[in-house]
Amino acid sequence: MFQGLCRMTKEYFKEPVKVVRLWVHECERVLMDRMVNDTDMLKFGDFRINTTKKHFDDIPQAEVESRPLLFNNFMTMTADEIPIYNSVPGYEALRKTLDAKLAEHNESNTVMDLVLFQQAMEHICRITRIISLPRGNAMLVGVGGSGKQSLARLASFICGNEIFQISVTSSYGVNEFKENLLMLYQKAGVKGIPITFLMTDNQIVKEKFLVYINDLLSTGYIADLCTQEDKDNFSNAVRNEVKASGLIDTPENCWDFFIDKVRKYLHVVLCFSPVGDKFRIRARQFPALVNCTVFDWFHTWPGEALVSVASRFLVDIPGIDQDGRDSIADHMAFAHQSVAQASQRYLESVRRFNYTTPKSYLELISLYKGLLEKKRAELRANKERLENGVDKISQASAQVADLQVNLKQEQIIVEEKKTKTQAIIETIGQEKAIVDQAVEAGREDEEAASKLATEVTNFQTECAHDLEAAEPIIQQAEAALNSLDKASLGELKSFGSPAAEVVQVVSACMILTAPGGRIPKDVSWNAGKKSMGNVDAFLKSLVAFDKDNTPLQCVERVEKDFLSNPNFNADYIRSKSGAAAGLCGWVVNICKYFRIYQVVAPKRIALGEANKKLEGATKKLVGIRARVKELQDKVAALEDNLMKATEDKNSAIAQADKTATKAKLADRLINGLAGEFKRWSDAIHQFAIAESKLVGDVLLAASFVSYAGPFNMQFRKGLVTEKWLPDLTERGIPMTLGVMPLHMLADDTKKAKWANEGLQTDALSVENGAIMSAASRWSLMIDPQLQGIKWIANRETPNGLKIIQQSQSKYIDAVISAIENGQPLLMENLPEDIDAVLDPVIGKLTFKRGRNLILKVGDAEVEYDPNFRLYLQTKLSNPHYKPEIAAQTTLVNFCVTEVGLEEQLLAQVVAHERPDLQAQAAELVRQLGEYTITLKELEDNLLARLANSQGDILEDIELIENLEETKRTATDIAEKVKLAKETEVSISKAREVYRPVATRGALTYFLIDSLNALDRVYHYSMANFVYILRKGMDVTPGGSDESLVPPAQRLGQAVDISKRVELLVETTCFTVFSYVAQGLFERHKLIMGTQLCMVILKRKGELQQQKFDFLLRGPRVPGVENPLPEWVSDSVWSAVQALRAMDEYASLPDDLIGSSKRWQEWMELERPEDEPLPGDWKRMPEFDRLLIFRTLRPDRLTAAMARFVANTLGEQYITSQPFDLERSFQDSAPGVPIFVFLSPGVDVAASVEALGRKLGFTIDNGRYTSVALGQGQEPIAMNNLTNAHKNGGWVLLQNIHLTIDWTAGPLEKKVDKLAEGAHPDFRLFLSAEPPPQLERALPISLLQNSIKLTNEPPDGLKANLRRAYGQFNEEILEGCAKQAEFRSIIFALSYFHAALLERKKFGVGNLPAATSGIGWNMNYPFNTGDLLCCGQCASNYLDNNVRVPWDDLRYIFGEIMYGGHIVEDWDRRLASAYLSKYFNESLLEGMELFPAFTTPPSSSNHRQVTEYIDETMPPETPLAFGLHPNAEIGFKLREAERFCVNVLTLQPREAAGEGGLSTEEKAKQVLDEISERLPELFDMEDIRNRVDDFTPYVMVAIQEAERMNVLLGAMRRSLAELDLGLKGDLTMSEPMEKLMFSLASDQVPAVWTNLAYPSLRPLGSWLVNLMQRVTQLVEWTTDLGVPKSVWLPGLFNPQSFLTAVMQATARKNEWPLDKTVIVTEVTKKQPDQIDGPSRDGAFVHGLTLEGARWDEKAGVLEESRPKELFCPMPVILVRAVTVDKAEMKDAYQCPVYTTEARFRQEVFTAQLKSRHSWIKWTLAGVCLFLDVV
Repeated sequence: MFQGLCRMTKEYFKEPVKVVRLWVHECERVLMDRMVNDTDMLKFGDFRINTTKKHFDDIPQAEVESRPLLFNNFMTMTADEIPIYNSVPGYEALRKTLDAKLAEHNESNTVMDLVLFQQAMEHICRITRIISLPRGNAMLVGVGGSGKQSLARLASFICGNEIFQISVTSSYGVNEFKENLLMLYQKAGVKGIPITFLMTDNQIVKEKFLVYINDLLSTGYIADLCTQEDKDNFSNAVRNEVKASGLIDTPENCWDFFIDKVRKYLHVVLCFSPVGDKFRIRARQFPALVNCTVFDWFHTWPGEALVSVASRFLVDIPGIDQDGRDSIADHMAFAHQSVAQASQRYLESVRRFNYTTPKSYLELISLYKGLLEKKRAELRANKERLENGVDKISQASAQVADLQVNLKQEQIIVEEKKTKTQAIIETIGQEKAIVDQAVEAGREDEEAASKLATEVTNFQTECAHDLEAAEPIIQQAEAALNSLDKASLGELKSFGSPAAEVVQVVSACMILTAPGGRIPKDVSWNAGKKSMGNVDAFLKSLVAFDKDNTPLQCVERVEKDFLSNPNFNADYIRSKSGAAAGLCGWVVNICKYFRIYQVVAPKRIALGEANKKLEGATKKLVGIRARVKELQDKVAALEDNLMKATEDKNSAIAQADKTATKAKLADRLINGLAGEFKRWSDAIHQFAIAESKLVGDVLLAASFVSYAGPFNMQFRKGLVTEKWLPDLTERGIPMTLGVMPLHMLADDTKKAKWANEGLQTDALSVENGAIMSAASRWSLMIDPQLQGIKWIANRETPNGLKIIQQSQSKYIDAVISAIENGQPLLMENLPEDIDAVLDPVIGKLTFKRGRNLILKVGDAEVEYDPNFRLYLQTKLSNPHYKPEIAAQTTLVNFCVTEVGLEEQLLAQVVAHERPDLQAQAAELVRQLGEYTITLKELEDNLLARLANSQGDILEDIELIENLEETKRTATDIAEKVKLAKETEVSISKAREVYRPVATRGALTYFLIDSLNALDRVYHYSMANFVYILRKGMDVTPGGSDESLVPPAQRLGQAVDISKRVELLVETTCFTVFSYVAQGLFERHKLIMGTQLCMVILKRKGELQQQKFDFLLRGPRVPGVENPLPEWVSDSVWSAVQALRAMDEYASLPDDLIGSSKRWQEWMELERPEDEPLPGDWKRMPEFDRLLIFRTLRPDRLTAAMARFVANTLGEQYITSQPFDLERSFQDSAPGVPIFVFLSPGVDVAASVEALGRKLGFTIDNGRYTSVALGQGQEPIAMNNLTNAHKNGGWVLLQNIHLTIDWTAGPLEKKVDKLAEGAHPDFRLFLSAEPPPQLERALPISLLQNSIKLTNEPPDGLKANLRRAYGQFNEEILEGCAKQAEFRSIIFALSYFHAALLERKKFGVGNLPAATSGIGWNMNYPFNTGDLLCCGQCASNYLDNNVRVPWDDLRYIFGEIMYGGHIVEDWDRRLASAYLSKYFNESLLEGMELFPAFTTPPSSSNHRQVTEYIDETMPPETPLAFGLHPNAEIGFKLREAERFCVNVLTLQPREAAGEGGLSTEEKAKQVLDEISERLPELFDMEDIRNRVDDFTPYVMVAIQEAERMNVLLGAMRRSLAELDLGLKGDLTMSEPMEKLMFSLASDQVPAVWTNLAYPSLRPLGSWLVNLMQRVTQLVEWTTDLGVPKSVWLPGLFNPQSFLTAVMQATARKNEWPLDKTVIVTEVTKKQPDQIDGPSRDGAFVHGLTLEGARWDEKAGVLEESRPKELFCPMPVILVRAVTVDKAEMKDAYQCPVYTTEARFRQEVFTAQLKSRHSWIKWTLAGVCLFLDVV
């Protein structure tokens, strides 16, 4: 805050009010910006305003509080461009500045299209304020998609900071992160570049990153970041700066300077999401995240921000006025907010998370604009097509009448044309004869001229040939001349006396060029030089020389005088002169040419004469030809007239025919397309209306696509019909009446196409298809039943679909390949945490580079092909994806609906029972789909032909015929559709008979699918379910084929269909139930049976929801006086008062009072469920009776419920099936593993090995391997698995829960693909313990794909006895010499084993959250191995002894075999009591094991004994275990409560009621109450000062007071801290948070429990107990004497008081303390009857007896009274005696425990007088408690 105040400058902060406003601003930025909700911000605002008024009362408060209250350093600059921290004049000015900055940013960076509404501008000001200061680091907190990164980027740009973000790749780790940090340190610390390090929580792929971030934020120094070399380099780089600052450049100073510089220039901006626990946990673990950053909390966009953003983006939509745009923007904001509210309700009622983010809102706007433009274009195109079609039909209609008139006129014209044509034909005949005569006459002249022309032509050719020979010579002469120039001739001319040959050349030239052929006399050199006087003229004369007319005498003279000279050639003369050589060449060639020309010239003359003759002949011929031409032209003209007349005639005929044809075609077209004309006309009218309604229709569809995907059908419907449609109507946005989103998103053709591709046809699936097809974001399918993935696979496989998983190695390479090649990519089985490297792909974060789109994936820049399509899928049924994922993708809920599943199962049932019918139905569906598509294609074709027709449509016969053919096809198909619809009705009717089977199946599946609410291991795949359902149909009797039906159930004939359906329902339901039940734990089997029973009744309409709710919740009306306290407890009476609210039970309270005797008798029955209710209540329906049990006898509710389920569904639904691996093996396959859940004492390996031996798979033959998973065993397991998978064999992987990372990685992936390429003999067996709730769960797909089995001891003594006795067989029993004794001992041993196991259900003290230990103090893993070993020992001892050695057997059984497990001494005594009771001589004579059940005759064989157990063993009671019947009440009460809670867990949640107090508010209430009641600490100094004699009793009092002070002090301190935390004065720590949750949930906080005493009480009762303890201590420490009677349960350490008794007595009698023991005597007095302390010891009270009662009159233990669970004891005298006098006859050594849990809570042993044996009370679990809840 002061850092902000110090940014003031005197030039700009001259007014006091401005300074105060800055103070307010800084308070809000530093303090209020940390607030997480509006409530806290309002509280802070009130507090801050009051403070402002108090301290600045002289400043006008209105000016101080005026808004906007913002300061920044980018709007005000000095003349030197130095930024000034100054106030913002207004939002409009701020918006202009930020718009300019944004435009500037977009010019040089990736374009950000931001809408700077008010809240966004405030965030930018906050971020710039943070990072413009040295060491300014920001924590931006908000859900993903709220704009944190974008605004941080813009703020950094404004501050001139460089931005850096890490690029997460699949291999990015700590080392790469450290490299990036080093680079940042280099830039910031060495180069002094201001950098914003932007990091999101999604980029924290390793938690260790936060260790470095924490250090960076707190000190800037990261311990293991730099090597010594790096430190030296950094220090050296700043050494000069250190010197310049005036410091000595020691290494320490340099390093400190460098770190300071880093912290100055490197600004960390963290973008974290508050969703989930991660942020809270990280903030606690890494305090610098909170302490060293300035918070900016991105709260949910307010309504005005939503409207503002929508208005900004809707501006460019054409065809909507401003009011319309405003209404649309308002509705978009409403839709967004309504989805946020629906998401909250969705979480409360369906327990599914869904999030809305600003990004998803922007997607809505973008989708709306795109979809509106697309729909408008489609509508216009469709309208234009139809208008074109209608126009063409209208034109044809208009032409019909005109065509008939024209046809008559055209026929008259045809006749006229025929007459005219005939006349012309006759004239032509006459004229043609004259022409023929003229042509014949001129034929001779023609031939003569032709002959002459041929001769002349030949002669001409000959002359030309001769002249061709002269052509080269002329060219050579010209070449010779061309070699001459003025210089060379000048040189020649300058010769004085040249060589003779040169002179000859010049002479020859003079002769040849002599004018008129007169040869000059002087041809000497001098004469030659004169002739060359003018060189240019000389050269020109040679060039222009007339070679054709050279004088003969000149040529002959030259030939004679010069050419005859052998040296007269150019080559020779060139050596004399180059110019002379050129002239020589000219002379030679001119002479040669002359001689050739002499031959050609005569021929030319002759040719001229011939040409003259030819010319004469030609002239004559021309005359003749002209005459013939004239005649021919005349004939041609006549023929032209004939042709024209004929054409006219034909044209007239064609026109008439055409008109007739057009008339027919028009008639055909009009009649054929009459239906289309009307339909299209109507459609055009509808399109015109629809176009005006598109604005609202598309808005509804866009909202649906953007938001509805994650919801189920009910919530989707609610959003559309209850929220969006009413709001659209209210705002007056135009829309079609009754429009639904699907109307805009898919037509029948699309739906048919999707169905053909494999999309299910139920409403939810079709909606999902529409959402995925229309969404602009990639879809993420929540698809546990794999229905969506099948559709996508079918749809995209032809396009080269790639399917990958995130868990496979190098999967990112496949992603990059698909992006580059434009292939569809499906990522299946996604977990909740999606790899951060995929963020750019999922978010479509492309950017343009040139013409290409680029996507950055990790470090790689990938060219993005627009054809790329990404599909994401998860098998998780209820995933919790972060808001970032919800913003980036379109979540689509493919979880199957009950209606949809019912249709799918109906197809399965009909396919099984009537394959012909199902084939017809499937074919019909396919045909109807194809017909729908074909009809659309035909209409498109029809319209396309009409649209593409050029000119007059009635002239295009082919088109008309095609149209007719199309129309015929369409009519045929329409008829077929009609027939198909009729057939569909009949088929549907036939299929409907089997619907009850499908209905029951769907109902059962959804029950099974909800079982994971009971335990995380209950996951079942749809494929598994369907397989078992089909198996159920296979084994249903009464069908045509009973080969798979168990022989005992076969009927031998086919039954009628109604009976068959009934049998199918029953058999399939039980088959599925038993398949699932074999994998359920015993405690859950009745729950499943009950839930199945209830959903069936609910479906039938026979379940009243109000009564069912009462049954599960068991409400009570407390505070009503109980008139029957003797036999009705207060809790039962309060439940009766709640039940009377229902009409049927209104008279129950009065009847209980009026018929109390009968009701009391019923209430005290041991098994009231077997007896009728008293009076008229016996006539009550069975379900209604359950509410009586829930109210009056909740301990018997589960038994009553089991009876109800058995009567409703059948006995088999409550009978536990024994573990049978062989039976389950029949359902397995190479791709279906068998998964056995481990229970104590269960040996899975032995079961698998036994089955393997039977089927030929053993270790010896190499076809069986077993691996116990643990450290380092994973590679061995995978190797064995791979080998068996390929070559065949069994593999058992045990304890896979111990290697959960491997199990959830390689193993899960292997099991997913197990069926691919597996050997037929391959089988996989798995075993694991179900992981506790806090541990990582087993992979869901592993559980779904497996057959799950539990091998627990069965529930119930009878089942356990059968199972135990079943471990032996006749062979074993016959193997002993003393068979009779051995059989009796084995039976007793089996009973003993069953009793030990089943006794656990009454309570085991050391189990988590145990509230009773009456069964056992500890849980022991007794197993069948112990039983079999005992049996073997008994056989051996019997064989080796004459008499039965009972003592030896009891010792071996109780101390070694079973005793080897037992740790607690009292548990060992219990086992010994059982053995003493059962293993004695009376066993051989026939013993009563418990009332009405004796041992079977020793002569019975194994089968007879098994039957004896089944037939004669009475219903189980606690007496069977030696316990009192009351023992069952506590156990049954707990069981019933757990049962009801679990069944309630399976119920669909209704909409939540009104919200109550928050956790914080509840905790604060309790905190205040406790704080008020908490007593003061004991003044220990005062107490000690008052002590005269530190007797043992005084020391106990002092110690207790000290312990109490420790507890009270801790309570007071922790409550004070929590109070400060709740007020916001202290940061909430983890202990404080735990304390808060404990207070809110009425639990004793662990931090208090650790300092207190054992207790099972809830917090309220615990506090009352605490106050009572304090009261006793206050009284005790006041007089410091021995209390009359000590309330022993009120002591922290009751043993210390007992020790004090021994010490006091030993000192008094001078006994050695180690020879002194405690004995007890129960008095007949109550505490208030004690007059004073005992002289022989001490009186204690407050103890409670369980398992028996104390007979005060007789002073002995007696049986408990019915329903009396606990018996308060009178005052007990505790005294010390020497060991030798401690023996008490007829006394039961009774353990005394602190609480009912018993385990490790023993205080001492009391002696209670008894008339019965110790065995009786030991088996009854009799003990004393100090504290009973």
